[in-house]
Amino acid sequence: MSERIISIFKEKRPMIEDNNIDKGQIHHFVMFWLKPQLTKAQITEFANFFESLKPIKYIKTLNYGLAANTPVRPVTDNSFTYSLTITFANIDDHNAYQEDKTHLDAVEKFSKNWYRVVVHDTVIS
Repeated sequence: MSERIISIFKEKRPMIEDNNIDKGQIHHFVMFWLKPQLTKAQITEFANFFESLKPIKYIKTLNYGLAANTPVRPVTDNSFTYSLTITFANIDDHNAYQEDKTHLDAVEKFSKNWYRVVVHDTVIS
């Protein structure tokens, strides 16, 4: 990938001015890079983090898994360990989830296992 394309992706994109930007479901996509010194058993046990989130009432759907072993391509990044996708009915449910005690407790308990987290939130129209 050229340096120009990489720099475009790293730039902060301006928010689109749209009266409907806060209307619609939210897909909350999170990638986790777990610490390299974790054992295979510890990596497997990390799935308990995701399982502990399932009872949160604001979540419509929750899916998670390990990075797929897909072919290497210039646009593919499989360097993460786990990804999580949560669907919320709306932005208010997303925001309430961020402050939910179960979520905050799970982050506190499991954050010792990761060294990097990246979140992408998308409004589904």
